Amino acid sequence: MDASCTPRVQEDNEVVLNLFRAAWYEYFSWEPLHCSEKLSSIRAHHTLDRDARLVVLNSLEDDSPANIEESDGARDTDTALSFTYYDLSSSHEPERRPIRPEVVPAVDTLPAPYPFYESCTPINANILHGDDPNYLPFIPFADDPTFDYRDYMYDHKGLAWQEGYRDSDVLAIVLETARRLHRNHGISMEAIDRTGILPLTLCTTSVWGAIWTEKMSDSIPWSGSSRASGPPLPDVSPPAADDLKTRLQDYMTLWCPRMDCLQGHCFTHATEQYHLDFDTPAVPGKRRFKLLSTKTSCGDDCAVQHRGTSVDEVKWSGAEIDELKVICHIAPPTTPCKLARLCLKPCFEVAVIASSFSFKRKKTKATEKQSIQPSDTAHPRHLYGSEQPPGFIPNKPCNHPGICVHNSDCACADNAAHCSRSCACSTLCARRWEGCKCTILLVKQKPHKRGSLHVTVNPCSTDLCPCRRAKRECDPEVCAPCPKDSNCRNMQLQRGVPKLVQAKQSKHGLGLFLAETVNAGDLIIEYVGELIYEATFHSRNELSRHLRRNYVFGLNDQISVDSIRAGNPARFINHAPSRRANVEVFILLVNGEQRIGVYAKKQMAPGTELFLDYGPEFPISDEERR
Repeated sequence: MDASCTPRVQEDNEVVLNLFRAAWYEYFSWEPLHCSEKLSSIRAHHTLDRDARLVVLNSLEDDSPANIEESDGARDTDTALSFTYYDLSSSHEPERRPIRPEVVPAVDTLPAPYPFYESCTPINANILHGDDPNYLPFIPFADDPTFDYRDYMYDHKGLAWQEGYRDSDVLAIVLETARRLHRNHGISMEAIDRTGILPLTLCTTSVWGAIWTEKMSDSIPWSGSSRASGPPLPDVSPPAADDLKTRLQDYMTLWCPRMDCLQGHCFTHATEQYHLDFDTPAVPGKRRFKLLSTKTSCGDDCAVQHRGTSVDEVKWSGAEIDELKVICHIAPPTTPCKLARLCLKPCFEVAVIASSFSFKRKKTKATEKQSIQPSDTAHPRHLYGSEQPPGFIPNKPCNHPGICVHNSDCACADNAAHCSRSCACSTLCARRWEGCKCTILLVKQKPHKRGSLHVTVNPCSTDLCPCRRAKRECDPEVCAPCPKDSNCRNMQLQRGVPKLVQAKQSKHGLGLFLAETVNAGDLIIEYVGELIYEATFHSRNELSRHLRRNYVFGLNDQISVDSIRAGNPARFINHAPSRRANVEVFILLVNGEQRIGVYAKKQMAPGTELFLDYGPEFPISDEERR
C-alpha cells in the first residue's frame, strides 16, 4: 500500500488544509483594519484655519527684505540673506520671527576631491560565484545615454520585479498555521512540508525555508498570532543525542573537505561536502581502520586480561554499537585501550565489539590486483591527458569504492587526470602524480677572473623539475625533497608567502607597488576574485567595455577569475609591453585546483611599480600596447 494513502497521512493532510484555511480568513479579516489604522496614524494632527493660511501665503508673496538689525544698529549688507520662521503649532495666531543664518568665512582654496574610484570587497582566496542571477536586480548606468542597456538586458531573463516574491502576508499565515499544527496537533515541520499543502516550504534545505526567512524579517503585529506564546519553530530538527553519525555529519557539512583548505563555511569549494560512508576511508589518503593489539595492560578491564570474551557476553545497545562503529571509521589504526577512553566503556568489551566490524570496500569490476598500475581497455594509450590550461578543467576530488580506473566512478580517471591529496584514495594510488626528486644544484656560471663561479640553485627552481615543467606545484606527500618547511621554490602558493605590496596613485590611475625587496622567481601575490562561468563572463563584458576596465583573468575554457567586485591588490597591476613588464603570471595546478600566481621576473627594490603584459586578447588600444 502506498504510504501517501495511509489513514494517518490523509488525516494530517485534512488537518493542515483546514487550519491553513482558518488562518487565512482570520488574517485577512484583521489586515484591512490594521492597515487603515496605520495610515491614519501618520496623518497631520494640526490643521490651519483660513486666517493662518492667508498669513503664510501673504508672507510668501512679500519680497521686501526682512528688517534685521545688528546689535550696534548697523545692517550688514554682505549678509542680507534671511528667513522668516512661522510656528503654527501653538495657537491659531501664527508666531513670526526672523532667522539669520550663521556666516562662515570662505577659504581661499578648497581641497581637491579624491579621484573617482569603485569599491571592491577584499578577499584572500577565490570565491565560487558561478553565474549572476537570471533576473536583473536593476539597470546599471540608467542615467548614462552612452550605455546600451537594452543589449545588456537581453543577457537576462527579465527584471527582478518581474520574478515571483515572497508575500509577507502569506509568510505570516503559513507560519501561524505551522505553530498551531505543531503545538496543538504534534505534527513536525518535516511532516507538514511532506503534505505539500502550504504554499511555502518551512524547513531550510538547499534554499532558505519560511522559518529562517521569518527570523531575518520584521514581524507583522497580527493580534491572532501565537508567535509570542511559545518557543520558536524548529527549522531543522536536531538529531537524537545517541545518533553520533548524523550529528557528526551535520558538523562536517560546515567544513571544507579539502585537506589543504579545511575552512569553515568555505566559499571556494562551496559545492563540495564530506559524506560519512563506511565504504570509503574517513581521511583521504589514509589507511582504513584496523584494531591493533596491545601488550601493556591499561587496567583491570584491559583486553589483555580478558582474552576469550565472546560477543554474546557483551551487552551493548544498538545505539552504543553504532557509536563505536562511527568512532572506528574516523579513527586511524589504534588499540582498544584508546578506543575505551573515547567510548567510556571497558577495554575488553570495546575490543570484542570493534573486532567484529568490517570496513572493507565494496567489490567493483576492478580488482585490487590492478591497484599496482591502473589499466584502461577503452583508452589504452591515453591514461592521462594534458593537465595544463586552458583546455584542462579540474574535477572534484574522487571519492568512490575500488581503485581509480575508468568505469569505476572515479572522477579523476574519467577526466584523464591525476589524483591529488584531496582524493579519498590511498597515497599509494597509481593515479597519483609521481612527484619529483630534485636536489640542490650547483650551476657553473661564466668564467671569472678568479676561476669559475658556482651558484647554488634551490630545488625545483628550474624546468629540470618535472612538477614545474608540468605547470603544477610540488606535492609534499610525494615529492621527496619538498616538505612544507623546506626551501622548495615550487610551493609558494601552498605556503602562502606573498610579498608586501601597496596600492597607490600611479601614472594611469591606481597601481601596485612593492613594499619590500624581491628576487627573480619570488611569488609576489596571488590573483584572486570570483570564479565565474562563461555566460556570466559574456554578460559582465558589456559592463567592462562601458567602464573601460576589465579585471577578468581566464582560468580555463569554462571558468574565469573576475576581481571587479571581490579581489585583492593584484587587480591594480597596470599593463606594460612584454619588454617592460617586470612580473609574469603562471596558472599552476595546486592540489588538484588551478590558481594564478604573479611572480617577479627580476630582482626589484621597494617602491617599484609592478607591470604585467595583459596579452593580445585584452581590450586595450594599440598605443597602450606599445
